[in-house]
Amino acid sequence: MKIFSNPNATLKSKYGQYQIAVLGNIVGVSAEGIADASAIERYARDMMDVINSFGGDRWAFLGFLHGSALLTKAGETELQRSIEWRAKHGMALGALVIGDTTVQPIVRTQFQRIYDNAGLELGIFTNEEDAIEWLNEKGFES
Repeated sequence: MKIFSNPNATLKSKYGQYQIAVLGNIVGVSAEGIADASAIERYARDMMDVINSFGGDRWAFLGFLHGSALLTKAGETELQRSIEWRAKHGMALGALVIGDTTVQPIVRTQFQRIYDNAGLELGIFTNEEDAIEWLNEKGFES
């Protein structure tokens, strides 16, 4: 996860199950474990602070999921709300790296459903290099 080790990145949050960093117009998140509604609410609040710093400018999401990175039903509902809010505040698309997850088909289905419902494009990848290349092709630089 080069975005987190890049000296130019600004680490915005590191709370238990997740880390948030910003590099250029990409917001990177590394997350692991099962997320329920309260975990997603906390994460969504941290993301609001980061997103507000873009002042409405377009930005892209780059997520890294590890282990059993699943959402409970309530967690999925809460993340849906957060993604819809982000879409109204400059988020143009998302890239998700799921190569380290133990339950790739379920993770893929959950996140694709959320992004489809929010009307946002989502690229799903098994490695960081392909995700970064895709984001660069879409006009987002780290």
